[in-house]
Amino acid sequence: MDVEKKQYFHMPLLVIMIIVAIISCIAIASAKPLITYPNPGGYWSKQLQWYIIGFVAMYAVYKFGSDRIYSCIWIIYWLLMISLLLLALKHRFGLPVPFAQEVNGATSWFQFPGVGGVQPSEFMKMAIIIALSKVVQEHNELYTLHTFETDCKLLAKVAAVSLPPCLLIYLQNDAGVTMIIAVSVIFLLFASGLQMRWFIVGVSILLVGILVIVYIFLYNQELFKSIFSGHKAGRFYGWLDPEGTYGQEGYQLFNALLSYGTASVFGHGFQSVVMNFPEAHTDFIFAVICQGGGLFAGVTVLTAIVSLDITILKIGIQADEKGRCLTTGLFGLLFIQQIWNIFMITGLLPITGITLPFISYGGSSLLSYMLIIGMIFDIEKQNRIKHSKLHNYE
Repeated sequence: MDVEKKQYFHMPLLVIMIIVAIISCIAIASAKPLITYPNPGGYWSKQLQWYIIGFVAMYAVYKFGSDRIYSCIWIIYWLLMISLLLLALKHRFGLPVPFAQEVNGATSWFQFPGVGGVQPSEFMKMAIIIALSKVVQEHNELYTLHTFETDCKLLAKVAAVSLPPCLLIYLQNDAGVTMIIAVSVIFLLFASGLQMRWFIVGVSILLVGILVIVYIFLYNQELFKSIFSGHKAGRFYGWLDPEGTYGQEGYQLFNALLSYGTASVFGHGFQSVVMNFPEAHTDFIFAVICQGGGLFAGVTVLTAIVSLDITILKIGIQADEKGRCLTTGLFGLLFIQQIWNIFMITGLLPITGITLPFISYGGSSLLSYMLIIGMIFDIEKQNRIKHSKLHNYE
């Protein structure tokens, strides 16, 4: 019997996806009293619509096949590059770009009538991972032995793919997405076979950079403010002293801390309001969850997203090199967003406008992740076909 005809969706992953969809819609509905945008009660239904579209798109990618996605990835990549360039030109030079829109100080959106906002950088995150997975596989097929010279060539190829879109996204004034892409690329390189000394050098440079920034902050405030000007410096001070900057940058964090800090084990209840804080349905959705459902709800959400991460990694471990790089890069994207979002809400990291994947409201982010999850389902199917054929051969 044809092995492929027996293949179905990976049930554990599908069940987790349905669970996080339910959590997301309930959490966004609970944020209704805190949402300051028009029609606050409609955001959860919009998220549900995006999830329905996302599941359909996920299934379409699954049936289309990851190999076909790899074959046309460069067309997708360059179309997204053009859109990023237009948005960067709009933000930096004020060029009249149709449908371009500024949101919260960043020009990262196209607002299309009847469709809504589309954020190209969210889709570019996925395109970079897919493109680099293909680049790594082709490089390792060409160079079977990892040397200093071949590693330099690989790093040059990775930089050529990832740095230009990162620069354009940063020029849109979106440092958060730029950082997320950088971290996901580092995770992907772990699966590429790159020699460990490169990572040791990279970590050393990062630590030195952090120490230099801390030194400048402690001993030369004027230089620090000149480097991190405007809202970036404000967010930093709001993070260090939310109570002292309550009237300005610390307002959001301080109110969120008070809201879920008094929630105890089971929270204040659905759609409860202890203190108001902006962006409750996006950046601060985890604060809404913990405020309404307390420690129990927070642990439930953490269990769901950790289960999702582990399931993706398990699928990647069994995949070929290209699939392993893709799943590792996707894990990097999820991991840095999850860690940063939860840590910034708890005051452990500065607020940077990073949302919680699959939970926060947002059509572009959700759809981009659902598309690549469709590829994960296809990779898992190919894993089972391969293992079944090996078993039959034995």
